[in-house]
Amino acid sequence: MAKSIPKDFIDSLIDKANIVDIIGNYIKLEKKGNDYWARCPFHSEKTSSFSVSENKQFFHCFGCGAHGNAIGFVMDHTNKTYPEAIESIANTLGIEIPRDKETSKIYEARKILKDSLNDAKKIFENQLKNSENAISYLKERKISGETAKKFQIGYAEDDFQVINKSLSDAYTESNLLDAGLIVKKDKNSYDKFRDRIMFPIHDQSGNIIAFGGRILKEDKEKPMAKYMNSPETSLFSKKRVLYNLHLAKQDKDSKEFLYIVEGYMDVIKLYQAGIKNSVATLGTAVTQENLIQCFKYTREIICCFDGDKAGEKAAWQGVENIMPVIKDGDAISFVFLPENHDPDNIIEKGGIKLWNECVNKKISIEEFIYIKFSKETDLNTAAGKTQYLQKADALLNKLNAKILKDIIYEFLKEKVGVKYIAENHKQKTIVNNKQYKTTSPLQKAILILLHNPNIKINEDLINDFRIKDNQGIVLLKSILDLIKRNKNMKLGGILENFRDDKQAYLSLEKISRMPITDYDYPDKELNACLCLTIKNFLKSKLKDIDPSNLKEFSTAQQEIREIEEEAKNY
Repeated sequence: MAKSIPKDFIDSLIDKANIVDIIGNYIKLEKKGNDYWARCPFHSEKTSSFSVSENKQFFHCFGCGAHGNAIGFVMDHTNKTYPEAIESIANTLGIEIPRDKETSKIYEARKILKDSLNDAKKIFENQLKNSENAISYLKERKISGETAKKFQIGYAEDDFQVINKSLSDAYTESNLLDAGLIVKKDKNSYDKFRDRIMFPIHDQSGNIIAFGGRILKEDKEKPMAKYMNSPETSLFSKKRVLYNLHLAKQDKDSKEFLYIVEGYMDVIKLYQAGIKNSVATLGTAVTQENLIQCFKYTREIICCFDGDKAGEKAAWQGVENIMPVIKDGDAISFVFLPENHDPDNIIEKGGIKLWNECVNKKISIEEFIYIKFSKETDLNTAAGKTQYLQKADALLNKLNAKILKDIIYEFLKEKVGVKYIAENHKQKTIVNNKQYKTTSPLQKAILILLHNPNIKINEDLINDFRIKDNQGIVLLKSILDLIKRNKNMKLGGILENFRDDKQAYLSLEKISRMPITDYDYPDKELNACLCLTIKNFLKSKLKDIDPSNLKEFSTAQQEIREIEEEAKNY
């Protein structure tokens, strides 16, 4: 979709969208000096290290290293895709996005899907108001009217044609089938959800993308699934969605930790009790997609499961899924609730006090791994300890967080009193938030140009035939061509223009992280870097020349002296 949005429109959008205004819609900024500052929304901190430069249209956190332009911020902060972030900013500015025919077709199809789900939600809410049975059920579950309204809870009547008939004037049968609101058997179509409490499921931005329905009462003679979700659609995938993330991410406690529980009612009862930082999986184990989403907003995930075998199995799947995605500084822990208890009835039984007592018994990921592996091996024997370490190696081999990997392995090793250290654990601790530094004069030149796009550059130096094939020079020229086409181009816009060129974008993204000196004459510094690049090329060439070839050798030396003289001008 992003490729179908014209590049000049994206450039224009970045030019019109003041990054201070865009980021200011999400977090509170305070002006200090030339820039704006805030506590970083991407990691927990007590002092403001998150900087937004209006001049460069670029943000940077000196704590965690997060950085980018307005589009990048919206993507990272709201977990939107690239085209969704562009659309969000365009909507904020009241600008219509130009689309080609194919993209318009896809966009319209998704809009019809969203509209039909919203209209169905309104019908379900109205049906709840008119159903004594549904209202009684919610009262029995101690769900207040205010809470029901907050979560837009509704009711689907025990009727095969309510949705089908109510929405038939506005939508085709195909539209309603695509939205998962009706199903078709043979030639007859009918409502998918009947006689169920309806829970709208939202994406991170708060758009309804599906429904979950719960039966009012169980019938042993006609057993039915207690919960039913919408089918997979172009908007909805169970493994990619967490119930209530759109509300939970707004809670201040979410920056510290998020609870993952197993059901809609668990989330709702916790929210009603004042615990607003909880989300629920949708009938699946905790997936990698779930974990990645959560870590966009928090530093710790606390998974809450039933204390039975099924709960332990689900928790272990969470451990296996988190290995490739957890980063140093992030944490995951596990709460195993008393058997036959869930957050819903714990809140009902003892409120926040009992809930906190349960949460205080949480165990860390390393403790959980130890408990599981120690049950599966005989730690009284050398063979058992070997098996234990082999299991640990196999599991931690998928873990990319270097510091955490060392810490967990040391913990597991010490727990059983062994001195063996696997070869792949003989590694030095690596700091996650490393400080990049320029390693070549061309990197330095590009860094200066990114921060000072309107400086004057000696055209003779940058077009010197001796360095024309240097990849850094090629990239530098590309940036200059871009700036010439748009005199108002700033750092954020420059980066955005290279997003589709993966190699160039990664190089520029890395260079943009590097610290830059506040030069009095940045143009002279950049030209000096070009002189040094030419000089380094000539010195390298000189090494390959046979000294007995006096003419060629002396010519190369003369060229080096000439460029050294040129450099003195800067």
